Amino acid sequence: MEAVIVDKSAIKLIGLATKVTLFDVQQNKTTLKLASNFQEIRSEIKNCINEREVFGLSTDPENYNPVTDHFEFFIGVEVSSDVDIPDGMVYRETPANTYVLFTFKGPFENAGAVHAYLYSTWLNQSGYELSGLYNIEIYDERHQGPESEESITDIYFPIRKIL
Repeated sequence: MEAVIVDKSAIKLIGLATKVTLFDVQQNKTTLKLASNFQEIRSEIKNCINEREVFGLSTDPENYNPVTDHFEFFIGVEVSSDVDIPDGMVYRETPANTYVLFTFKGPFENAGAVHAYLYSTWLNQSGYELSGLYNIEIYDERHQGPESEESITDIYFPIRKIL
């Protein structure tokens, strides 16, 4: 699995968020339902600056236990500011940071293999450590839908060099 180190500027986002467990994501497809809801009301966001990308932001609590703990899943678009947030939507911002980027093909479940590789192999061999409790998925024109075998998805994890 290829890893690319990139620097990204801060990103301002408006969209929908929910608290989920890994079980919710895998069995109940809660995030897919949220994404569908978002697509229906996306046009209400007036200050979108990037129409071709949708961002999925997963934020874990401290000492996250994937078997039992909830995490926040957010889906939204990049915006110019945190003003004019439509009713029912929320604002999130990711900081400027260095990230490791992985790209995967296929349905959303394939993100699990990326996470497994990151934690079991890449972090142990790279000289980097995670610098945040979140990751960013970007769905652009290569994304053919969350259950498509042809979808291409980028996933970014915040990192820093181990001193």
